[in-house]
Amino acid sequence: MLAPRGDAWSQVQVVESANPSFLAVHPNQRCLYAINEIDVYEGRATGTAEAYAIDPRNGRLTLLNRQPLSLSGTIPAHVAVSPDGQHLAVALYGGGAYNVLPIGADGRLGSVSGLFKDTGSGPDTARQEAPHAHMVLFDPTGRHILGTDLGTDRINVFALEDGKLTPRDRAQLKPGGGPRHLALHPSGKLLYVISELDGTVACHGYDPATGRVLDERQRIATTPADYTGQKSGAALVMHPSGRFLYASNRRLKSEHPLADSIAAFSIDPASGRLAALQYWSEGLRFPRALTMADDGRHLYALSQKGDTILRLRIDDATGRLDQPAVVSNVPTPVCLVFAG
Repeated sequence: MLAPRGDAWSQVQVVESANPSFLAVHPNQRCLYAINEIDVYEGRATGTAEAYAIDPRNGRLTLLNRQPLSLSGTIPAHVAVSPDGQHLAVALYGGGAYNVLPIGADGRLGSVSGLFKDTGSGPDTARQEAPHAHMVLFDPTGRHILGTDLGTDRINVFALEDGKLTPRDRAQLKPGGGPRHLALHPSGKLLYVISELDGTVACHGYDPATGRVLDERQRIATTPADYTGQKSGAALVMHPSGRFLYASNRRLKSEHPLADSIAAFSIDPASGRLAALQYWSEGLRFPRALTMADDGRHLYALSQKGDTILRLRIDDATGRLDQPAVVSNVPTPVCLVFAG
């Protein structure tokens, strides 16, 4: 746990946990939820989710409880809290499953109440041999959960009713793309998805009333035209103004200088289509995650193999990135959230 103090953040606390990855903060700012990216818990093939109380005086965490996830999936990959703070949604990469857990009045997690396990595969036999749920996202209504499946090239949409998951839509995307993360436009009517395997961002319409993903409007690369080597799209974040979108690329089998980079895009207000603004690579090493400051003034890039959190200023007029500053050195950072 870190306390922002200008250009250098100070460490407040280190909490021991089994391979924690993605985090989510309760809307009341009093609880933090973490998933444990594991495949065995107490001898069973499953992952876990943890609930922590946040001390409002100093931000320190106290473990409230830990809940095992369903036996239908392992290796939790993403987590989200419903807008009303009553449910936690989890995507399980291993097994391609989605879980919902109730959140009590005290912030503790109940046992799994909602479950959906996907089926199918994709054309990439190395990465798409089976379903791989990768992200969960509540839409603005709070009634629908959107989930990417890298293994089947789908976006699944569920209605959340009494803690249960009811399928509403199964949008089939470009074969072999491997959808990873999602970002909704502030209007609630535009949906963007970054695909890990082909390094692209696609723009779709979205109907929040029905939970339907509409036809693809555009697909644009997260790297420039002269890029060579393997692509690996990772994170995707929306600027709060709805005018800009940012996507990260992680270096795999490529010597291109932009293999580790952030692509900045402008968003056309009428069509939602993207236009590349900038590719930023300075100070990045395998940027697995991006976090947007609530005020939209800064973007934070987490270099999983560089052990740094890099802050970049966002030009309010153009959306371009500048003024890089390493605000913290953290071993293997993969997620950053702000609370309080």
